[in-house]
Amino acid sequence: MSPPDELQVAHAELAAAITAIQQVPGFEGFLAPARFADVAATAGHPLVYLVPSEQAGLALIVHGEMVTDVRLPGLTDREVHDWAERHAARDGWRQHLPGLTGWLWDAVAGPLLDALPGTTRITLVPAGLTGLLPLHAARCPDASRPTGYRYLIDDLVPGYTPNARALAAARDLAARVDARRLLVVTDARLPHARWEGLAAAAAFPESEVRDGSDFDSALLPAADVAHFGCHGAVATEPLQNAIRLTATTSLRLADILPMRLRLRLAVLSACDTFVPGRTLPDEVINLPTGLLQAGVAGVVASMWAVDDHATALLMTEFYRRWEPAGDPAAALIGAQRWLRDATPAEVEDHWAAALEAGESWLPEEVAAALLPGVFAAGESGSRPWSEPASWAAFTFTGA
Repeated sequence: MSPPDELQVAHAELAAAITAIQQVPGFEGFLAPARFADVAATAGHPLVYLVPSEQAGLALIVHGEMVTDVRLPGLTDREVHDWAERHAARDGWRQHLPGLTGWLWDAVAGPLLDALPGTTRITLVPAGLTGLLPLHAARCPDASRPTGYRYLIDDLVPGYTPNARALAAARDLAARVDARRLLVVTDARLPHARWEGLAAAAAFPESEVRDGSDFDSALLPAADVAHFGCHGAVATEPLQNAIRLTATTSLRLADILPMRLRLRLAVLSACDTFVPGRTLPDEVINLPTGLLQAGVAGVVASMWAVDDHATALLMTEFYRRWEPAGDPAAALIGAQRWLRDATPAEVEDHWAAALEAGESWLPEEVAAALLPGVFAAGESGSRPWSEPASWAAFTFTGA
């Protein structure tokens, strides 16, 4: 058989396989071409497609049937590539984050806010290497703010999605899951992960708390929400991206995809759990997008290495704010604003009031374990968590 004939046969076999998959209930839209009507139906709040190009980038804002294009002169392929390379280098994010967040304001956030007056919620659909950048942390100087900066999250709540179809599926799943059962898995190597796990468990009627060494994969499909307080591992091959349960045990994306999950939310309270593998950057195959495919409606994950104690504070506040019927993105952004602007004295007062009132979201043992780190973080009136490195790593993907 000649090469053209072999190619024709391969195309026919692929088409037949796709057709067969589309006959399976729930997979009718598998690899079907996207239609604008489907995108518009998903855009109850604005979907913002961000596309860099050689000369100037473009934002396509889809809100219902309306499409608005916003030219982004600063969002060029070269600028995106250079910032992504700096940000992805070992510890590069720490060195370049202040400059990157300022550039993101000028190149993306500022023009978007001008085009979206009064908007309070958006979902970002970044193309290519733009998906490696912390768009939600874009900032500009503003002396009137507690930290001296105005951030994109001060104006609206941004989430992420790989595409409109994935967002629609996530919303459908979120509406069908009654989030009552929580699975918590923590890595003993992270000293504060246990406490954030207990704070998470306090927010649910039913919970199972396990050390990573005692993790049983059968527990995950039985849960409604999963919280992993573990290290993350980014691999060259996207499907090998993993949650490190212990020093020697990992849960890879390749392990998760075959599971039949129905999770309202997965919280990956670990380093680098948002970052995609770099071999196919345009595919944006990372743990959050893979989990959406595996049957998770929404995913909280991190874009860089995170401080264990600051993360425990953030997650405790996140679970205080999130109601299972509510928007996890709004709860996450609210918790990030709170941690960014808080002083140690304000955290102490906030928690003391909760303990005195007997509020269930803050177990006494969690407060006792975490408060010494609050006092050690800085002077009582300082803002030790004000820089994006402390609070902006976490993103929300899905619905």
